[in-house]
Amino acid sequence: MSQILSKKIIAWYQKHQRDLPWRNYENFIDKDYKVLLSEIMLQQTKVSTVIPYFNKFYRKFSSIKSLSKSRITSVLKLWEGLGYYRRARNLHKTAKIIMKKFNGVLPDSFSDLKSLPGIGDYTASAILAIAKDKPYIGIDGNVKRVISRIFNLTHNKKLFFDLEQKIKIMKVEKGSSNLMQGIMEIGALLCLPIDPKCNLCPLKNNCISNKKKIFNRVSIKKLAKQRNFYAFYLNKKNKILFSYNKNFNFLNKLINLPIVESDSKNYQLVARKIFTNVIVVKPVIFKLVYKMSNFVMNVKIVQIKNATIDKRNFFWVHKSDINKFTISVLAKKLLKLTGAHE
Repeated sequence: MSQILSKKIIAWYQKHQRDLPWRNYENFIDKDYKVLLSEIMLQQTKVSTVIPYFNKFYRKFSSIKSLSKSRITSVLKLWEGLGYYRRARNLHKTAKIIMKKFNGVLPDSFSDLKSLPGIGDYTASAILAIAKDKPYIGIDGNVKRVISRIFNLTHNKKLFFDLEQKIKIMKVEKGSSNLMQGIMEIGALLCLPIDPKCNLCPLKNNCISNKKKIFNRVSIKKLAKQRNFYAFYLNKKNKILFSYNKNFNFLNKLINLPIVESDSKNYQLVARKIFTNVIVVKPVIFKLVYKMSNFVMNVKIVQIKNATIDKRNFFWVHKSDINKFTISVLAKKLLKLTGAHE
């Protein structure tokens, strides 16, 4: 039965696959690079969001070689707005390692791929299947949902083991690329978390969950943790005060308004923790709720003046020069609220 499923998935994918930029390639070297780039960009990000970033990035850096020779500042600038910037840094490091250690060729072994920055079990499996057509199937959210529904697997501690066992017998010697992408495509287009389109699915007659009509179980997500911050806005002769925010990993190496995490309601006291001789002009001029991957930022923007600046932690940027820097999406939203940046 499992091989019949695989054949159905491959046949369906060949007819119904979406036209995505990383699925069009000039040669196998180009395919390797496009698969690597897309898989890194697609980590925790929707396809629709990734497409314009992928196209822009590929136009600038069209190969592993050109990426390896680039500056990290250029890479981060192109990544600006896509979020999870650690992916961009890891991709840049990976390109350099591939050129130095693997003679510019994307490795085709699981262990070698896993040794590269930012590549875990799923990404290594996906690259081997999609780019190298090797008998691997990476388990992401879509794959997990499709396979668990087909075989009606129980969501318990044994689920991952059970998934691996079912996937093992579905693997094919030829066509692994289409099989892997086909499963993901069915999950993205048909086998949806809520109200799946079972009538259009090529596996509807083989799917146990469809037969039993028990596929609409939706797990309730835990409420995201709330964290409170103050962002300080200081404008002096059309120059804005910025900081690298070295204390926060999620803002690492991205310029932003000076930010402090604090639950205190005493904004004066919070301001004095990072500035001396500071005067608060307006206590809270704006509030912003900003969702991160695993928590929610509640940010209060406080306008200050006459602060003594430690040049090791802060610097001035003219309004007209802001776009020359790699700034976080959070910074853009904060600056837009203050009117300092469109």
